[in-house]
Amino acid sequence: MMQNATARTKGRAAVKPYKTPPQFAGEMLSVLSDIMSVEHVDSVLRKIAGTIAELFSLRRLVIGVFDENEGVFRVRAVYGYEGDREKKIKKFTYTPERLNMDLDERYKIAEDVYLVRPPPGEILKGEEAFYSHLEDISRPRADPRVWHELDYIRFVIKNRDGAQIGFIEVNEPKSDTIPDAATIEAMRIFSQLASVAIENATVYQKQVEIAQRSKFLGDIIAHDINNYNQAVTSYLAMALSSKGVDQKVSNYLERASVSAWNISGLIQRANKLMRIEQEGTENLGPLELGEVLKESIAEVSRNHSEKDVKFDLKLGQHRYFVTGNELANEIFTNIIENAIEYDPHEKVTVEIGVGEFTVEPRKYWCVSVADHGIGIPDSKKNVVFGRFSSGDERLYGSGIGLSIVRAIVEAYHGLVWVEDRVPGEPSKGSVFRVALPMAMGK
Repeated sequence: MMQNATARTKGRAAVKPYKTPPQFAGEMLSVLSDIMSVEHVDSVLRKIAGTIAELFSLRRLVIGVFDENEGVFRVRAVYGYEGDREKKIKKFTYTPERLNMDLDERYKIAEDVYLVRPPPGEILKGEEAFYSHLEDISRPRADPRVWHELDYIRFVIKNRDGAQIGFIEVNEPKSDTIPDAATIEAMRIFSQLASVAIENATVYQKQVEIAQRSKFLGDIIAHDINNYNQAVTSYLAMALSSKGVDQKVSNYLERASVSAWNISGLIQRANKLMRIEQEGTENLGPLELGEVLKESIAEVSRNHSEKDVKFDLKLGQHRYFVTGNELANEIFTNIIENAIEYDPHEKVTVEIGVGEFTVEPRKYWCVSVADHGIGIPDSKKNVVFGRFSSGDERLYGSGIGLSIVRAIVEAYHGLVWVEDRVPGEPSKGSVFRVALPMAMGK
C-alpha cells in the first residue's frame, strides 16, 4: 500500500537500539487499557498509532481500515506526517487487490508480517506523499540491514474470523535499520491486540450510528407523522360536526376519529419509550415510593373517572426511598392502567403494597400491583414486557406500555416481573412486581 518509508540520512544522531520483547511486555500491558477503551474508531486508531510509534521508536507509520460500504481500505490514522502531507495521505484508498500485491511470500518475514523492499527507483504513481526524501528513492542498497527510502513493513490486521480488516504500515524507524526478529515479533503481537481494539471500536461506532438513525426516525414519527395525523383528526372532527351527515357515515367517521386519536397516543408513547431508553439514567437520585404511588393512582383515577375503581394502597408507617428520577411515575401509571383496562368486572379493585426484597448483596423495595383481571398465561409471562409482542390483543395491546415499564426499571438497575395473583390460576388475575434498589432518604 503506501509505498514508503522515509529515508535514512547521513549524520543523524545515534539512536538507542531496539528493546527486546520481555522489556516491551510491561509497557504493552500498561497501554492496553487505553487502546481497548470503547470509543469512536478514529480515536482508538490514533491511540494505537501513537502507542506503536512510542513503544518501537518509529518516525512514521499509517493505519488503514477496511470500509465495508465501499469495499476498499482507507487510511484512518497517521503518525509522523503533518500539514498537507497528512491530509493527502488520509485521502488514500486501496483496493484489496492493491494491498495483496504486497502480501508476497518473498516479502514475508513472520506470520501476517511483510517487509516490502521494492527495487531502487521503483515508485507507484500517486504515492509520493509517503516519501520524505524523494531524492533517495534511486539510491542503491548497500547493507541489507539498513533501511531504504522505499522500504516499509506491513502488519496485516485480521478479525476473529481471519478476514483482513486493516493494516499497520511502518514507514520509517528512528534507528534507520531493519528491526530485528525479536522486535518484529513484539510488534506483531501488538498488532494482533490492536485488531481486538479496532473490532470493538467498530462495533461501538455502528451502535452509535444505529442510535442516531433511530433518533432521526423517532423525530420523524414524533413530529412529522404526528402533524399529519393531527390534521386528519381535525378534518374528521369537522366532518362529524357538519350538518346533513347520515347516521351510517357518522358512525364510520366516529370510528376513524377514535383510530386517529389512538394513533396519536401510540406515537406519543413510542416517542416516550425512545426518550427513556436514551435518557433513562440521567439525574438519578432518591425518590419516596409512597409519594410516587399516590401520584400514579391520582393520574389513573382522572383518566378512568367513568369507571368504578377501588385502590387498596397499603403503605403502613414506612417511607420507601429508592434510586430513580421523574420517570418513575411512568412505571406505576402504566401497570395500574393495565390492571384496569384488562379487568372485565363492573367494579374494579387494584391492590398495591410495598415490601422488602433481596438479591444478595443488593436490597430492594418491591412494589406489588395485584389485579382481578383476565390474567396472563404462563407461556406469556416471559414476553409480556416485550416491545411489540404478538399474540392475544387482550393481553398486549400495542405492547408499548409495559415496554416503557421495563425500560425505566432497567435504567434504574431494578427488576420487574409478573406472577399469578392466585398461584397456579392465571385466570384469577395477575400481580406485577417492581423491585427498585433502596436508597438513603433526603
